Amino acid sequence: MVSFNRVVLAGNLTRDPELRFTQEGVPVANFSIAVNRVRSKSEAVDFFNVSAWRELGERVANYKKKGDPIVVEGHLQYRTWQTPDGTKRSTVDVVANNVQFLNRSGDPQQQAEAPASLNEAPARTAGAGGWGLAARQQAAGSQ
Repeated sequence: MVSFNRVVLAGNLTRDPELRFTQEGVPVANFSIAVNRVRSKSEAVDFFNVSAWRELGERVANYKKKGDPIVVEGHLQYRTWQTPDGTKRSTVDVVANNVQFLNRSGDPQQQAEAPASLNEAPARTAGAGGWGLAARQQAAGSQ
């Protein structure tokens, strides 16, 4: 059975990224992007929710804001949950493996590129303060 799950999206952030932490202290940034879809004589816009983990998430949260152009490479993840009133919900989100920042003209900013390898850092570094700004924010919040 063949299996392939990869997505590449280029669009603009629809809101400022939200940086939060899991119970284990791992940072994750959540944001959404709008992607224009052009058909023969009409245009439409698709909206995608994206999560970026660890240093990749920190970088997006620290340097990007609503309206900024961005390229996201990652995979789709299907999630289900039950609301407090018992309703079953589901969604498909993009989990970013790589994010490339663009300037307003659409050209890549090479110094801002975040390679996928940052997203795969070992979880043990979080406890050692290896997440940079996330570690400092978490330490400040626990005081």
